[in-house]
Amino acid sequence: MPRRVRVRTGDSWTPHLARARRRLAGGRPRDAAREYRQACRLADGGHADPAVRSALRQWLGLALQKAGRGQEALRALTQACELLGDDPGAAEQYARTLDTLGLVQRDLGQLAAAEESHRQALDLLRRAGAREGAVRAAVNLAVAVKDQGRLTEARGLLADIEPAARDCDDPALLGHTLLTLGLVHELLNEPAPAERLARQAAEAYRAAGDREGEAAATHNVGRVLDTRGRHAEAMECFATSLTINLEIGAELGVSDDLGAMASLFQLAGQDEEARRLHERALDIQRRAGYRRAVVATLCDLGLLARDQDDLPLARHHLLEALREAETLADPHTVYETRVLLAEISMLEEDYPQARVAYLAAAEAMGDARRALLDEADAVTYFTESRLDAPGMLVRLSLHLRDRAGALEWADAARGQELVRRLAWTALPAPPGAPETVLAEEAETRRLLRAQEADLRVGGSADAALLTDYRQTLSRLHRLEDRLAELAPEYVSMRRGERLGWNAVTALLTSAPSPDGPEGSDAMARLVLAEYHVTDHETFVFGVTADAPEPEVVTVDVTRAELRELAEAAGDTLARDRAGLGAHLADERLVRLLAPVARWAEPGDVVYLVPHDSLHLLPLQAVPVEGVPLIERNPVAFVPSASVLRHCQAKRKARRASALIVAAPPAEHPLAFAREQALAVSEALGGQEVPAAADASRESLLARFAEPGRAPDIVHFATHGVFDREDPMRSGIELAGGRLTAADILGLRLDVDLVTLAACETGVSQSRPGDELIGLTRALLYAGAPSALVALWRVDELSTSMLFGQFYAALRAGSPKAEALRQAQLWLRGRTIADVLDYARGARPRLADDPRALAAVRLEEARLLLAAGDYTVAAGLFRDLVACPDLDEEQRQGAEVGMLQATLVMGTGMRTGTGTGSGTGMSAGSGAGAAPDFGVLAFADPYHWAPFALIGDWL
Repeated sequence: MPRRVRVRTGDSWTPHLARARRRLAGGRPRDAAREYRQACRLADGGHADPAVRSALRQWLGLALQKAGRGQEALRALTQACELLGDDPGAAEQYARTLDTLGLVQRDLGQLAAAEESHRQALDLLRRAGAREGAVRAAVNLAVAVKDQGRLTEARGLLADIEPAARDCDDPALLGHTLLTLGLVHELLNEPAPAERLARQAAEAYRAAGDREGEAAATHNVGRVLDTRGRHAEAMECFATSLTINLEIGAELGVSDDLGAMASLFQLAGQDEEARRLHERALDIQRRAGYRRAVVATLCDLGLLARDQDDLPLARHHLLEALREAETLADPHTVYETRVLLAEISMLEEDYPQARVAYLAAAEAMGDARRALLDEADAVTYFTESRLDAPGMLVRLSLHLRDRAGALEWADAARGQELVRRLAWTALPAPPGAPETVLAEEAETRRLLRAQEADLRVGGSADAALLTDYRQTLSRLHRLEDRLAELAPEYVSMRRGERLGWNAVTALLTSAPSPDGPEGSDAMARLVLAEYHVTDHETFVFGVTADAPEPEVVTVDVTRAELRELAEAAGDTLARDRAGLGAHLADERLVRLLAPVARWAEPGDVVYLVPHDSLHLLPLQAVPVEGVPLIERNPVAFVPSASVLRHCQAKRKARRASALIVAAPPAEHPLAFAREQALAVSEALGGQEVPAAADASRESLLARFAEPGRAPDIVHFATHGVFDREDPMRSGIELAGGRLTAADILGLRLDVDLVTLAACETGVSQSRPGDELIGLTRALLYAGAPSALVALWRVDELSTSMLFGQFYAALRAGSPKAEALRQAQLWLRGRTIADVLDYARGARPRLADDPRALAAVRLEEARLLLAAGDYTVAAGLFRDLVACPDLDEEQRQGAEVGMLQATLVMGTGMRTGTGTGSGTGMSAGSGAGAAPDFGVLAFADPYHWAPFALIGDWL
């Protein structure tokens, strides 16, 4: 606010000042501006003190701003600053004037200048000890930063200043802080906190008697309600805000309210009323020079013309909006405007021009993404509606018969933030690049990460830090340019660039055959099948190293159908251990996998790149030519071809050491954890199995933090937890606490393989843009080229048997994908007799662990029951019911088993409690029939298909 001008009756300008204040309070800012202007002329002519003349011009600027005369306000405030000059005694007044100048600059779209004005004001006010003024300047700075798309920095500034705002005695200042913080949440698509903060801001402004602030906060409540589909309530908020703004003469507020109400009228089909209100709002905004508001209104008018099939008028409005948007330096606004222009070209059936427009939009989206320093902010900001461009480029490229371009954009449409963050992880040094340049690049990246961390927590208020950050970023770009000639692939990864066709096929160059003996010249052929799911169909892209272009198959299966399939399979897995195979045999999934059989010969290694809900399904178990895909081909999964490039770059040539962790927390023991660890250790030649104290969360974090101590293979045999509320809290339970995805994110895993033999470790939360948030993402970030993870809650016994075989094959020289294939097929073919032999063989290894031994005996009893050996099963169950080494859940299982066996012996009806069936009764061979130990124990994919290899297949 301007300094308070002392009114003296002898000053000629005094009556005008008094009248101006009355006019302003009465909602007549134009009349107030005339009085302030006359006061300025008289004060100048009377040679009043420069500080007084400056304060009058600051009041004049505020009145002009409220009256919608932005350019005049800018001139008045610039003069106000000049009048104070270098007077050290007026430093605080100069700072407050600068802060007001920044508000007008922002409204006029001069965002960089506004940011600089607010930052200078903040620095001066802090030095002057003006606490409340500094808080106000910091919030205004956050608004300017937000408007440039730098939402992470804005949120950091506001979080840093909010406690001080709450401690101030000025409720209007608190309202300003809460209002701005709510806007940031709104832009990040977090409507609940956005609405809560806007309502709190309105209350704070109301308590302060600040009607203009109250109107702004009420308007923002309406905007959030509108996005949440509560249109009637939103209209009430806009009407309330409009009433207040009309009463106080706040022209810009009036234009905002008119535009918001027009959009709701348009939604209700009242197009003429919508047009009238939009044009009225646009007239105010143009007269005031408020370019940001002009862009939004022109886009609304363009949409209105489009909906009325007046495409030339729509294009006219949108082109004008784009010209204004490009001057604002806000990539988000540019992106959204370009997407609307592309839609007009699509409606005009000018597909080449539409493709050009979508390409430009995609580039703007990249700029918008780079402005978001925090990964969570980027993932939250980019909703499906803000990711139209890549998906549309897939369709347009196919329509224009550019299959390679379609694949490029299908790959770019998924996990863009994951690829961008992987660019910052450790990469092998490229051959031929100067070590000095690489060392300087590494140090520059380290410094840049530290500066970004400071910016995320309010550092944008520090002009020197922001300057240093920009200089460091420029230095990094220069270093990358120097490396680009010598190591183009390395620099491309560092920059997170999209993969072109040649780069994709290069990922599939021949590799040693999984079937060839060690040292042979036999080579494996690699095939990549990438899926792109839409609301109308699914595109399947097939790629081989020698193909001139990708194969493309369109399958008539929609996004909704696949989500329904995945949900049904999940429901089955949650209920029992049988029935998954029936879901995977659904003809729609079979049709999606059928092209793979045409592109890949038996024995070829298949990379599957799922999309959308396909990530939740074990596609390797879907029938292809009558057998599960895994039976004819080794399979690995990758989030995208771009991610595969990073996994291959981190491939290790060693598998000499392993760390096997089997230390679940004491309150949640796993009976087979130790058995699994011993079996894996034996398969790997006697590798390390640390004691519980050495396998706690803290111990492992400390070990992995030490350079050179990472083993080649890390295997976890413990509980897994997927946290659906906060996927980065998903993790594996260890003695001493959960090792979370967030923990792993901070590690550097210089390993060849991480295996998480635990429940749901491969489940991720899918965000728009196919961003998968969970443990797998964290492992890839940390540097693991490959991860073995589970898609659902796994069975302990079958998991132990599977990994014993997997590691034996791996140690014998098989690549990871082939070792997993062999282990899964081997497990699928095990009979009850085989599993009983395995369980009995485990007893000696567990002789000193009564709880584990009792759990093994319980599994033996269940197997005997499934085979039809009811007498022996009933006796074993009876012994186990009285066993003190079982927990309550296990004891209840033993009681149920005993009752089932007894019932069969008494009635002749056979139970359906096999290892692959349900728990009801079924007609069949009863108590009198001979036991059948040749029944397949793990025939359903529930047992043999939960684990997926993510990343490098080799």
